[in-house]
Amino acid sequence: MSSIATSPPGNALATLTKKVVLGFVGTWVIALMAANMVPVLIAAMVQDLGVDIATAGALATGMTAASALTMFVTNRFVALADRPRLGRIGLILMIIGYGAAAIILTVPAVMVGLMLGGVGAGVMIATGTAAASSTDNPDRSVAVVMIINRLGATALLAIAPLFHNDLRAVLFAIASLGVIGLLLAGGLPNMPNRHEVASQRRQATSRGGSAASVFTVSAFVVAISMCLWSLTEDMVYSMASVLSEQAGVTPELNSTLLAGKVFGGLIGALLAPVVLRWLGRSWSFVLFIALSTITKFIMITTGSDIAYSVSILLWGVMYGAILVLVTGLAAVMDVTGRTGVLVSGFYLAGVAFGPLLGGQLVGILSPMQYALLVTLPSVIFGFALFIISQRRNNVTDSALDAAGQDEPVQPGAAAETPEPKKTEGVS
Repeated sequence: MSSIATSPPGNALATLTKKVVLGFVGTWVIALMAANMVPVLIAAMVQDLGVDIATAGALATGMTAASALTMFVTNRFVALADRPRLGRIGLILMIIGYGAAAIILTVPAVMVGLMLGGVGAGVMIATGTAAASSTDNPDRSVAVVMIINRLGATALLAIAPLFHNDLRAVLFAIASLGVIGLLLAGGLPNMPNRHEVASQRRQATSRGGSAASVFTVSAFVVAISMCLWSLTEDMVYSMASVLSEQAGVTPELNSTLLAGKVFGGLIGALLAPVVLRWLGRSWSFVLFIALSTITKFIMITTGSDIAYSVSILLWGVMYGAILVLVTGLAAVMDVTGRTGVLVSGFYLAGVAFGPLLGGQLVGILSPMQYALLVTLPSVIFGFALFIISQRRNNVTDSALDAAGQDEPVQPGAAAETPEPKKTEGVS
């Protein structure tokens, strides 16, 4: 297996065969499911290591931050690297990190193990994200990954009580996911032949640009906006126990609502492609981000348990839909996958520091001040994505006009391009 892998000459973008889907499951999905276990990890660390919740939260933040930093480093290699091999390197690091922490089970060992596991997860997420850009329909690829992830995360959280907050059992469960991933990672698609892709997708659609020019102003705007959005989203999610108590929601009901919020992400992932076809990308962003912002504001400021319950469930649906749309936008911006990795890295950075910042501010600010703090960035986020989507659509329309194509393009949607020759992911 060569160290620089591309599709053979004449081959182009991969289609979502069973092998390719399993490749995504073995890397990207498993890495995200490990991140979904953070609340369970925190509770288990408090019980079995004897640390306070602030220390456990800091360890979890360090794990996620390690993933984000690793993604930025891995981004230098994802365009031309052998992606199945790179994904397996991440899986091995994940297995060693979580497995060693489970065996030794001391505070220093768990700290180092979580960091190493976070590094492995970062490699896996970066590799999977880049691979999605090398498929013939990145939006569909991202939606499939997110749907599978939400199903898996919901199932994991549903059986989490069986662990009884046993840290060793939780760590071994995550390491076991890594072992399964080693068997599936071979299906990840590599970077297709660039000359073939360039002949199929015009430069104006930004999908055939050179690896050196993928980091456009738009790419950085999407990445920074995504970071601010995920930061404020997790400032709300991590403080759910405080906000629910303020609304008169019992701890038992709040646990049920959090599980419902995660399941809502699955509904959002299913809903996003439908709305994308119906409204186009620009107006889909407006709809989902507006509803998300309103529900966040209600959750923070309401004193009604009914209003809080309805808002958090709707918020979960919007979260899943927005994540699919933004990740899909980043994937279609550049066939090398480097823009997608950049955006996902900034997203994870926001996720990492959201709980830390939320914990510092939720007790200092009034509910109204806290609500404004976390909703104003969402408005900016939505405006930026609307403008970028509109500009991409205008550029696409111009390219099609220049090519003499008469078929209309749905507002906000990606350009239709000649059907590429399809290939399974190569390993």
